[in-house]
Amino acid sequence: MVYKLTREQLSDIVSDAVANAIQNLENIEVVDDAPAEKSQVEVGEFSEEQYKEAMNTMAANRGAGEEPKVGIFWYNATLKQLFGVVTHKRTDYLKPNAGGGLITCSEMHEDVWKKEYRKQKYHQGGIGPFKGEYQYKPRGRVFYSPANDQYIIAVGSWIDENKEAIDLIIEEFDLPREKTIVQKATHWDIGQTWND
Repeated sequence: MVYKLTREQLSDIVSDAVANAIQNLENIEVVDDAPAEKSQVEVGEFSEEQYKEAMNTMAANRGAGEEPKVGIFWYNATLKQLFGVVTHKRTDYLKPNAGGGLITCSEMHEDVWKKEYRKQKYHQGGIGPFKGEYQYKPRGRVFYSPANDQYIIAVGSWIDENKEAIDLIIEEFDLPREKTIVQKATHWDIGQTWND
């Protein structure tokens, strides 16, 4: 019998096997690639004025959590769930910050992936969704077009086989259905990067 695996599948299997083996060992400390020592950060107290201003700002934002958002995400097609989600309220941006007069978050998939991969590696024993390279998982971005008063869910062709993801994205980003469209572009196709 011959098993056929993609490199990503093989990488996932090896990563899971190593993580499980490490968890089964007692009194082991993995020191390779340990994070560098962090400098001490000063701990202080809010002044009374700073505290009042912070509390007033937080009170003003209560209940605003369901405001439409822009940002990025990945989709786990097996578990039918989003992960690695970064959201920002659309109103956090006063003017377009992306091409075509659009608004989106400044975070990039590759940077978020690297950060989450490191956290997963050091704090979760390597167990989690951030395995392999960022571009080999279904991903997308939510934009807002002020000119059209419309939200755009930008995805790759992976959405054709995963239509259920649209409802999850709309819910996660608190998007108004009547003002939301889905658009496919090759940049968000599985395997595509800036270099492709």
